Amino acid sequence: MQIKIEKMKIFEIEQETLIECDNPKCDYNIPNETKDPNVETKQYINMPCPKCGENLLTQKDYDLAASFMRVVNWMNKYFGWLGYFKWRRKKEYSTSVKIKDNKINIVE
Repeated sequence: MQIKIEKMKIFEIEQETLIECDNPKCDYNIPNETKDPNVETKQYINMPCPKCGENLLTQKDYDLAASFMRVVNWMNKYFGWLGYFKWRRKKEYSTSVKIKDNKINIVE
């Protein structure tokens, strides 16, 4: 007999795009095929957008995103057990997080 115990998370993250151009007039983005938020994006630092030429990812935004993910992963690791109580919640909440100009913007 084999029992599978899933690791619980309090924050379920699904990242649809790895990189989105910060230029509001440009719609260039690089899709995240795995939807894994921990995919490395360091190779896009200071890379020009192929569509408009603006910077795709600054070092500060990369550092802030990496720090944000470290906090989320830490919280899931040490407080994931709270996920066992999800069944008591009546409503699921979702939000979008955008990191731009060294700021974390939460879009509801």
